[in-house]
Amino acid sequence: MKKAEIYSMQRIRGFTLLELMITLVIAAVILSIAVPSFQRTSANNAVKSTSRDLVATINTARMQAMSVRANVIVSPAAGGWGNGWLLDYPAVANEEDQAFTPQSSVSVSRTGGGGQLTFLARGGLDGGSATFEVCHSDTSISGREISVSFLGKVTTEIKDWV
Repeated sequence: MKKAEIYSMQRIRGFTLLELMITLVIAAVILSIAVPSFQRTSANNAVKSTSRDLVATINTARMQAMSVRANVIVSPAAGGWGNGWLLDYPAVANEEDQAFTPQSSVSVSRTGGGGQLTFLARGGLDGGSATFEVCHSDTSISGREISVSFLGKVTTEIKDWV
């Protein structure tokens, strides 16, 4: 082999220290931009998920109350709505009671009262309407306001509580 061929074979073998350092710097810059965005997306998804769970629980309670013609109760877990909620089926229903908990760093509160929701056999809510606030511990994340009319209709609004 010629001397030039041996030299070119040795150059192809790997990365130089400079190339490796530049690659690491570029990766660090990209990660420093991407990680905060990912955390914000994760926080938004936690609020959405908790809101959907609460809305689904309320809608299920209403439908089951009309289906089995008996009262179905959605009540706060021990310590309040922020610790979760329970879907309590009547004895005539062939369903197991269910418990739900909010996602991490998400709080749920009922405005204008903290008691349970009782759905009557005709589908309405006993005692009038109810409103819930679903918020994240990071106040820059938009929360949700969930309203339940006395007829059992559920509406959700995006709210910014700052």
